[in-house]
Amino acid sequence: MTAIRTVRGRLLALMVLVIVPIAVITAVTAVATYRSVLSSLEASQLQTVGNFAVRTRVWYRESLRVVLTATASVAAVAGEASADACPAIARQIVDDNIGISAIAIRVGDRPGCSASEGDHVSAEDIRGVIETYRDQTRSTTWIGSELADASYGVTQIGARRFMVIYARRAAGPQTQEMESLLLMSADIIDRAYALGPVSPGITVGIVRDSRDVIVARGADEGDTDWLPLDGRTSPQLQRWQSLSRSGATATYATQRVAEPDLYVLARFDQQAERAAFMQFIALLLTPLVTLMVLFAVYSLAIDANIVRWIRGIEAAAVARASQQPRLAPVEPTMPDDIRRVSEAFNALVTDQAERVERLNLTIGANRHLVRELHHRVKNSLQVVQSYISLARRQQDTAHRPVLAAIEAKVQVLSSAYRHALALGEMRPVELKPFLDEVSAMLNGLMQAGKPWISTVAPDDVALVVDRAIPLGLLVVEIASHAIHEGYENHVVVEISGGSEGHLILSVVTDDRRIGALETKIARGLLRQIGATRMEAADGASAGRWDLPV
Repeated sequence: MTAIRTVRGRLLALMVLVIVPIAVITAVTAVATYRSVLSSLEASQLQTVGNFAVRTRVWYRESLRVVLTATASVAAVAGEASADACPAIARQIVDDNIGISAIAIRVGDRPGCSASEGDHVSAEDIRGVIETYRDQTRSTTWIGSELADASYGVTQIGARRFMVIYARRAAGPQTQEMESLLLMSADIIDRAYALGPVSPGITVGIVRDSRDVIVARGADEGDTDWLPLDGRTSPQLQRWQSLSRSGATATYATQRVAEPDLYVLARFDQQAERAAFMQFIALLLTPLVTLMVLFAVYSLAIDANIVRWIRGIEAAAVARASQQPRLAPVEPTMPDDIRRVSEAFNALVTDQAERVERLNLTIGANRHLVRELHHRVKNSLQVVQSYISLARRQQDTAHRPVLAAIEAKVQVLSSAYRHALALGEMRPVELKPFLDEVSAMLNGLMQAGKPWISTVAPDDVALVVDRAIPLGLLVVEIASHAIHEGYENHVVVEISGGSEGHLILSVVTDDRRIGALETKIARGLLRQIGATRMEAADGASAGRWDLPV
């Protein structure tokens, strides 16, 4: 797994080194493109409003020129003829100009005159509009060589809406006071003037102070929901975002057409901005997604063509470590360097298998020799024990105890090897049957027919033969010392369970203590089995020792 993680880690590092610079470049490019698109969009929106403002300003000035020209024509007629000329000129202007619904003209102290299209506008309606606009703020406007104060607006007469252009010029040294009013039908203006085609999502209109809609494209003139909540009245061309009266967020742009408060106002529903933002996201994410897809494809390709072979080699290595060798895969489709590694590994595994086979044969032969050696040692000990037994029987009573002790020790060795080789192989000696055999042998050899020594041991404890033999010789040493000192009381050698991995060795008599465990031989045997004194001799107890298993 380490090799696989290394390969994938290096692949990831390599892809990161490729992806990060490309991602940075892509992000910078996307941001620059997004800002460029937004700038172009802003310029296009401002240009749209500017074009409408220019056309509106031209139309406004030309309409103002018409009314001033008509007023000048009436002023040019002198005497009594002006009383007939004024209505004739007014009627002629209404009849010859499409969209002009009514006109009113007054020069100096002469009676004013008016004319209207049909019966939609009466003379009283015209006089009412004049009185309304006479008190409103007017702006000074040059029309050719003429200078006049003009005002504008929208008015409702009956069911119809009209655009109002009011002009007034004060009296001068050589000029008379002139006042005129022009009513133009908003519907006819809308058709004749034609603000131009408007794209979906855009509403453009001529408004008065962002409150009254005079003419609109993309919405009805009576609909004011598209107007902004915070109107801008600066004379410069400007653009901003605001909530409409209907509560929707939109982009607005406006420019003044005529002072003081005639504006062209456009509303854009931000679909273009959202489209530009989505284009920005797509431009930003497409290369990154492409790189991630390439990374996934390369990862799968590497996994299928490289990591798969590495896994095979790794599995073979793990099997080799678990003593179940297997060969690494070798196929023609593998890369050359990986195939050479697999072949070298397989040669190593084959060589190791041959070595292990030879080693197992050698170990088997050695095991057979060792088993044979142990059998010969056991047989030799039995022969020696038999010779000592024959010698003991041929000696007199004075030498028999010494030979009996020697025979007992040799028999302990023989018994330990016999128990260890009971199943044909060397194995730990089970403690209970071994000590029971030793105690029975001592009872029959040193005190025939009298069970004066006994051993106690747990059933489930076994010791290796190198520790079982010293324990058995220790029992013989205790029995020999007791016989030599003339003790005929019962002697018990007890092995009991202690803490985990430990046993407790105890030696007790019936009513008095013996000193068998204080001899040099006994101390040496105790050290050989790793015993540690737990309690000193006291009364009938010869002491207690801790014995590690």
